[in-house]
Amino acid sequence: MTFTISGVGHHAIAGGTGWLELHVTAFTPTPSVGRANPVNYYDLGLFRLGDGTGYWPPQNVDAEHQVVGCPIGTTTMYYAIEPGVSIDVTEAAGVNPFSGPAGSAGATGATGATGATGATGATGAAGATGATGAAGATGATGATGAAGATGATGATGAAGANGTGFAHSFLGKNAIGASTETMTAYRVYLKKVTPGSNGMLLGIALHVKASLGSTPNMQCLLLADNAGTPGNVIAYGVQTTALFNNAVARWLELSIATWLLSGVAVWLGVQTSGVSPVIDYDTGGSDHYYTAAGNFAGDDGFYPDQTSTRDYSIRANFLS
Repeated sequence: MTFTISGVGHHAIAGGTGWLELHVTAFTPTPSVGRANPVNYYDLGLFRLGDGTGYWPPQNVDAEHQVVGCPIGTTTMYYAIEPGVSIDVTEAAGVNPFSGPAGSAGATGATGATGATGATGATGAAGATGATGAAGATGATGATGAAGATGATGATGAAGANGTGFAHSFLGKNAIGASTETMTAYRVYLKKVTPGSNGMLLGIALHVKASLGSTPNMQCLLLADNAGTPGNVIAYGVQTTALFNNAVARWLELSIATWLLSGVAVWLGVQTSGVSPVIDYDTGGSDHYYTAAGNFAGDDGFYPDQTSTRDYSIRANFLS
C-alpha cells in the first residue's frame, strides 16, 4: 500500500509490514537555514514509528529514496515534515530485514529409566484363612534424565520503543510581565531564542490587550541572527486583524510555520499597524526593536536596530 504524507500528523501502518520505502516527490521552495536544498536533502522532516503504547527513536528524512525497517508490532507512523515537502510512503510486507533471527530451541532431555517391579508376597497356609502375604517392596525411582543443551542466543532485535512522541514547548518568555507598554505603530519588537532540538515553529504569540471593540492589524515574523543582533527576514506570518472583545490582556497567537534547527539562534518579531494595543513586559531584559516607518516589517538592515532593557512577553509555539 502507498500513501502520501506532508505537514504534521500520523498514519496507521498495516499489519505484517516489514519495512517502509520513502520517496520524496516535492521539495521546499526555499532552503532551510544553513542547508543546501534540494540537492543534499538535509533535514526534510522527522518521522517516528510506534506500537500504540510507545515510540521508537525519531529519524530524519535526509534522502530522496530511503528504506526504514518496521520493528515487529509497528502500528503507527508519526511525522513532522518541512513545509512544501511531499513524501510517498510504500508499505512492504514480509519479515523486517533489520531484525536478527530467532535463537534455536534447546534439545529435549533423555527420559529416565523405569524402576524395577517389587517381588510378590508368599501364599498363606491351607485350612483357616491364611495370613495375607506382605506387600512387595516399591521399586526404586529411576534416575533423572540429563538436561538438554541450551539453544544458541538469537541476534539482538531492533531497539525498544521509548519516549512519548513529539514534544511541545514554548521558546522565549512564557510568562506575563508585571509592567505594560503601549505598542508603537509599525515598530517590530524582537526576542532572541535558540532551539535545543530540530522542530517546527507553529506560531508566535504576545500577551496584549486593546480597547474594547478595537481591531488592530497584527503581524509576526522570524529573523536570522547576525552576530548577536537581528538580521535578514527568514519568514513572515499571516497578517491578522485581531478583534478585542474586552480590555483584558490575553495571549494573541499569530500564524507562522517554518523549520528551526537545534542550536541555531533566531529572532521572534511582532508588530501592529496602530490602535495602540498594550504589551506586557518585565525589566532586566535585553530585547531589541526597530521601527519600520509606516510599513509592515522588512529586513532589520533597512532600519536602525535598537536595544532595550525590557523582557517582553513574546513566545514561540514549538513542536520537536
